[in-house]
Amino acid sequence: MRSMIFKAGFGLICLLAAPATVSAASGTYMCAVTDVYECMEVAGCKRVSLDFANLAPVLKFDFDKKVMTSDDIGSEPREIDMTNMEEMGDVILFHGIGQNTDSPRSFSAAISKKTGKIRAGITTADATLSLSGDCVDSF
Repeated sequence: MRSMIFKAGFGLICLLAAPATVSAASGTYMCAVTDVYECMEVAGCKRVSLDFANLAPVLKFDFDKKVMTSDDIGSEPREIDMTNMEEMGDVILFHGIGQNTDSPRSFSAAISKKTGKIRAGITTADATLSLSGDCVDSF
């Protein structure tokens, strides 16, 4: 009997619960990468430098133009197209394909609009990079 009451109550909660708001991401965010970890199958994860990971220290995400720009002092800025950008509540989710011919890669990321934190993953054929950093909007 308790099981039936629980199931009925749980079903009612599911019916009345409001779904998360999903919309297209918009605006511009400038993000500084503060931590990078390289993870490999047997060796596990270790902290690496931005140079080792071949990453720019500052990334600009323009969700209106659907472009990520990497800006590194001493080199030309690179633009990468972003796909599947969604805003779900206070989180912006997106992913894309990098343009690195030496080490082809894909990326996915989440930016918290509440805290300004970015968490991202980059995958290559050999390893996974885990990134974290801080962002500001309306830049």
